[in-house]
Amino acid sequence: MTSLQCVLQPNSEEVASEVMDGEAVLINLSNGMYYSIDGVGGIVWERIEQGCRLDAVCEEIAARFGVDRATVDTDVLNFVEELRAENLVADAHAGRDAPVDHSPPPDGLSYAPPRLNIYRDMGDLLALDPPMPGLRDIPWKDS
Repeated sequence: MTSLQCVLQPNSEEVASEVMDGEAVLINLSNGMYYSIDGVGGIVWERIEQGCRLDAVCEEIAARFGVDRATVDTDVLNFVEELRAENLVADAHAGRDAPVDHSPPPDGLSYAPPRLNIYRDMGDLLALDPPMPGLRDIPWKDS
């Protein structure tokens, strides 16, 4: 079980991710699944990438959206368990004390529990021709 004192990092050995306009898009290269995370979840993912402790992430979200801290804690911990179940994050050895952003949320964004959107239809395609991370680093010999 994850605690608010833990620090997570993206599972960089298996996951490629990019955040664009507050939406995180992730691809698990080992199984071909891809994911999108937007809204509050996009903020959580960005803070995970930055190496922030989960308690600081929850504090920021509660402050920015004016939501009860206990609600945010529960929602973020549930979200992190989803990320763990999909093997998208791993424990980090150290975190950082990032300043809590108290600015208002982005235009038009209201609080909703973070949600991981899963798209499984790429799995079959990638099973036919899986990506091979690190393959280009292998020195090939001419036969």
